[in-house]
Amino acid sequence: MEITKFASDLPYPTIEVKANLAQSKLLMPSYSGSNGELTAILTYCFQSYISPKYPDLEHALMGIAKTEMHHHHLLGEAIYRLGGYPIMGARTYWNGNMVNYTLDPRKFLQQNIAAEESAIMNYERTILNLDDECIKMMLERIILDEEIHIKIFKELLKEF
Repeated sequence: MEITKFASDLPYPTIEVKANLAQSKLLMPSYSGSNGELTAILTYCFQSYISPKYPDLEHALMGIAKTEMHHHHLLGEAIYRLGGYPIMGARTYWNGNMVNYTLDPRKFLQQNIAAEESAIMNYERTILNLDDECIKMMLERIILDEEIHIKIFKELLKEF
């Protein structure tokens, strides 16, 4: 199964915001918390490195990791424009123990699906607490990609 599309075709909104430190802090867990984009990037990279026997899986994981890196970039830019400081940690500093090091593809694909579902719930919760419409639109756009990732992981899971 060749997968080439890891993100929605819809454009990401331009980030035009006024400084609001409180709003920037709401984005930090999604940016680099234990279940945030930074953890997703590094988890999917790790999983791709240990999956050379499964080229489709390896390719999909790297493609999804690149999409998550774009999300991380968008969030970091938004945090900074809102007046925050996009450090690699939300309430605690990020560390390598946050990466999912499961070796079994079936297990880690199931865990990836759960992590993507959790990310969507976190984004939806954040949207409810935000005032800035531009940032809400950005998170809604990111959710579309996360939904695609769930579909890809579910398709890949059928092979294991």
